[in-house]
Amino acid sequence: MTITAASAEHGVYEVTFVLRAGADAVYFAGDTMLIPELAEIPRRLGHISLALLPTNGLHIRPAGNKQVVMNADEAAELTALLKPELAVPHHYAFTKGFLSDRLITHSDKDPLRYRNVSHDLAPETSVRIVEPGIRVEL
Repeated sequence: MTITAASAEHGVYEVTFVLRAGADAVYFAGDTMLIPELAEIPRRLGHISLALLPTNGLHIRPAGNKQVVMNADEAAELTALLKPELAVPHHYAFTKGFLSDRLITHSDKDPLRYRNVSHDLAPETSVRIVEPGIRVEL
């Protein structure tokens, strides 16, 4: 298996990862925003079999409501660029607790929004919403 770091931004510069074993590759987007460099992943690193993408569009209220994670629409746009066979949304269940969710952060906790937008923008990609403990095999 090879692991290659790719660009990311989550309020500050970060990295995401492509994990490749033979013909299969998994792109793990962590908490990144949609940035132009991500469109280069297929050209630079080849076909992506599975994309794990954050979809909650996390905003930090005290920082001027600054968005620090891509939202469902942006994740669907990235899905269309990466063209994975399968995409799994993550980070939608993120919580800072009752008070913090209302005072500090704001996010979209519905993974169905990503699935619906991806169906329109990337109809060739299958989207699976995975509950904790459920196994996904390539």
